[in-house]
Amino acid sequence: MDLHLALDPGSPLRSQLERQLREAIRSGRLRTAARLPPSRELARELGVSRGVIVDAYSQLVAEGYLVARRGSGTEVAASIAAQPAVNASVVRREPAIRHHLESGLPDVSGFPRQAWQAATAVALRELPDPWLTYGRPRGFSRLRVALADYLGRARATVATPREMIICAGLSHGLTLVWQALRQRGARRVAVEDPAWPGQPDSVALSGLEPVPIPVDPSGLVVAELDRAEVDAVVVTPAHQYPTGVVLSPERRGALIDWARRHDALIVEDDYDAEYRYDREPVAALQGLAPERVIYAGTASKTLAPALRLAWLMVPKHLTDEVTAQHLRTFAAPSVVEQAALAIMLERGQLERHLRQMRRRYRPRRDALVEALAAELPEARVGGAAAGLHLVAWLPEGADERAIAARARERGVAIHTLHHDSAAVAPVPPALLLGYASLSEDALRRAARELAIAVRAAG
Repeated sequence: MDLHLALDPGSPLRSQLERQLREAIRSGRLRTAARLPPSRELARELGVSRGVIVDAYSQLVAEGYLVARRGSGTEVAASIAAQPAVNASVVRREPAIRHHLESGLPDVSGFPRQAWQAATAVALRELPDPWLTYGRPRGFSRLRVALADYLGRARATVATPREMIICAGLSHGLTLVWQALRQRGARRVAVEDPAWPGQPDSVALSGLEPVPIPVDPSGLVVAELDRAEVDAVVVTPAHQYPTGVVLSPERRGALIDWARRHDALIVEDDYDAEYRYDREPVAALQGLAPERVIYAGTASKTLAPALRLAWLMVPKHLTDEVTAQHLRTFAAPSVVEQAALAIMLERGQLERHLRQMRRRYRPRRDALVEALAAELPEARVGGAAAGLHLVAWLPEGADERAIAARARERGVAIHTLHHDSAAVAPVPPALLLGYASLSEDALRRAARELAIAVRAAG
């Protein structure tokens, strides 16, 4: 059998042999049940030691490519089917994306690398040895203290470090809450409609029923909660996702009154409240009713999604139960990263970083709003001047999917309301446009390309 093998003496021989044999089996040159030459014979043909052949055969047997039968030699495993060759001429090439306008993406180029690196160095030097094991279910104590202090100043929350629980991302934190409520006998959770998909998905995956409640220009329609017969509600009051509206003062009061009357809980998703460009952000709902509100925050928008750091501020009567759920999963974020964030908070570096990013994001949002007014006047920008995205409402009948496809062909990636958020009730078509990661000039160019795409899809 001619295996058409050629080994380069300048590279590891065994690795070359394994790779070439795998490729021969995958391509079909070596068919099912084909018998390979004995190791001595192949070693002589290739001019290598028999041990190289024996080791390569053994590795491919362990991986399932070959079968070694006593007295019958080594042959290609029957379970391996040849993979069809890819015809390069029919491969569809994805268009190159020049402008990323997807919603919810921070400008990660602004990540405070030097401050983070310095804080990490301090953390590694100061972390007690026991914290280098598996940590604690509530999270690193120093971070819980620093977060309770920072959120009290920045978001007017009311909690002690004992009520803080550190999670591996917001979805993980929400899941802990739903599991704890389910253990208490909860069955239904109200979610905003439209909403960030992670909210209803996490509710459903936890075995509870998500109940959509409409959102209007004043935020969640609280009056609808009485008929919904739910045990809890999850809201984004400071900057609703995806519509960008802010829960009105009247609705905030009505929501807390509903929770008290029905012995229910409010989960406040405060995902990007630090970014408000026309005024100071409204204070967190949690500060008005700490016994009724579970506050959820994340570093994904303020620092970077890659950190997978989030936190819950849980009322005293539920803290132990949520902690117990955390113990079950123990999907805890890195203690070293928790310690680094604690040090940045203690030094005031996170607040300085946020001031810098607000100065960066505001002119970018203004540039996109102005460019849309000039290039796509039929779109209506909605929501507060806040966060990392805006919503551009389109005329009735506009085809979001076609617009997104045409935009992608022109090198612009976007999100749309119906395909990138959870919407149940009828709602007009809209584009969800992020502006954080592009310069003002790039946003103007992207708006021009987007306008062409909208008209091409029309």
